[in-house]
Amino acid sequence: MFCSTLSAQETYWKDQRIMQLEEITPQLIESVQQMHEKIRSVAISSVSFGDNLPDNFRRVATARIHQSLTQLSKLKVSVCETCTQIRTVIAGSYLKIARGIADDDFRIKTAKSLNVRGFLDIALFMTEDRQLSIALNAFEASNGEIVYSKIITGEPAKSEHYLHVYLAKMQVGITHSSTGNTPITHSAMQLGVEAMMRLTSSWTFSGGGSVFSDDNTNLTTKYEKSINGITLDGMVGYDLFGFGGNQADVSISGGLGMIFAAALNSPMYVKGGLNLTVAEQLTLGFNYLNMLSSNDDTFKMPNMTNITLGWKF
Repeated sequence: MFCSTLSAQETYWKDQRIMQLEEITPQLIESVQQMHEKIRSVAISSVSFGDNLPDNFRRVATARIHQSLTQLSKLKVSVCETCTQIRTVIAGSYLKIARGIADDDFRIKTAKSLNVRGFLDIALFMTEDRQLSIALNAFEASNGEIVYSKIITGEPAKSEHYLHVYLAKMQVGITHSSTGNTPITHSAMQLGVEAMMRLTSSWTFSGGGSVFSDDNTNLTTKYEKSINGITLDGMVGYDLFGFGGNQADVSISGGLGMIFAAALNSPMYVKGGLNLTVAEQLTLGFNYLNMLSSNDDTFKMPNMTNITLGWKF
């Protein structure tokens, strides 16, 4: 089951509309099955789409909806092909071009030929915040009265690309011969930016850098002046879970990077972090950096931590 779910995410991630459709299809099936209390059989008269939904999605969505609903056991659902065809109707001395269910006579005759009690109109639309919704309206064939109506709403799609700007406070423990080899913890302010790209609905990749300034007021001699430097790293992230209607997400990340500061011996590091994102923009994170090449006989900086506050654009 896990493999099939992962495969579905990989298949549909490049088109988030299709992925959202797959996610809310079970809700669509459940909602249509509930209609059997109001009407025993229906034919799908139309599947319409909002203007911002492209043609390739319309074709896939129409086929997917027809396939899912015509296989229901509790409710007989068929597809009304003639409902979507263009027809020429003679009205007196005029020719009328009609499409869909144009009048009562056509509705009643079509329902009789399909052996159904009513029709089902389905409409799909996408809101500005990338949220797919499906509207259902079922009506009686005999009198056109609506007997069932519902809107099914999916979860907003996550952004595929964004920039993350953050401010952080770093805590660093340094042991140096100038301090009598006594470990001293001191802090640095850090300003960074990273470009983030979503690989799937759960996995992300980011690359970026930061500048930092360390006042080192607790250290002497070699560290009397502020140490400035930059960091560069690449990270892979995974979204663990969301809450609050998916308005907040918790994720973990890990990767490799390097500090460019001669006074700190320019070490490489392994980085791991825990991050909270609110409304896809405000971020709060905690990161642990384990140094790979920063120690010698006179200088030791085994690790550092930072707490970040940022914003995604």
